[in-house]
Amino acid sequence: MKAGLFLAFFFCLSAAVMAQQKFSIEVTAGAASSFSKATSSVDGGNIPMQSNIGMNAGLSFLFPLSENWQLYSEVGFYPNALRNGVKTSKTDFGVYYPRPAQIPSVLPSFSLGTRYNFEVKNQPFFIQPGLVLSTSTSLGTANEFNNPAGSSLLEQTNKVAVAFRVDVGTKFMTKNDNYFVLGLRYQQGLTEMNRYTNPLIYDSSKVGTVTEVTRGSYLGVFAGYGFNSRNWKKSKR
Repeated sequence: MKAGLFLAFFFCLSAAVMAQQKFSIEVTAGAASSFSKATSSVDGGNIPMQSNIGMNAGLSFLFPLSENWQLYSEVGFYPNALRNGVKTSKTDFGVYYPRPAQIPSVLPSFSLGTRYNFEVKNQPFFIQPGLVLSTSTSLGTANEFNNPAGSSLLEQTNKVAVAFRVDVGTKFMTKNDNYFVLGLRYQQGLTEMNRYTNPLIYDSSKVGTVTEVTRGSYLGVFAGYGFNSRNWKKSKR
């Protein structure tokens, strides 16, 4: 419900801005690494996770609030941390950690925030903080399934999770007043998304469980292209 309202607001805001023809559209994509945390029921200690590299992308609408500030709304996606693996060595407990094919590789997100634009030696830079809503993963009847070593359980802690994200980047203007964009982004999950519990195996026997928790946190880089609506007016003249 919250995600639906947020998405509706995104499209209403975007439509209002487009009607004014004072806005920019950005399309971005890049690599990202999502984070998760896993703990063992044997000693309560953390189990090192291997973060896989995936893709993040977004479509953003920005319109001016003042000379330096813009309001942005974005729809996009980022890597699902439930695809991460477990780091093990010969001295560790073995971890039976199945990865069902149904687990999606990316998670959809909806973001709203502000962008502050500034220049350093005539080069445009920006910093962009915002709040993010993401939908967590559910496999329906496959959320709980049996394995040769025991049972696994995927819990949807919150259907819609909240996160804080900040982007920093720079722009390279073109002759027609559009621009290329290059930047770095970090997202910190504020609420839990999923808990994924699997058997913890030692010498072919179950000795406990390992539980992975995801919050929608990730670090990524992005590149893209921005379109200024001012050019559309010029082209009509």
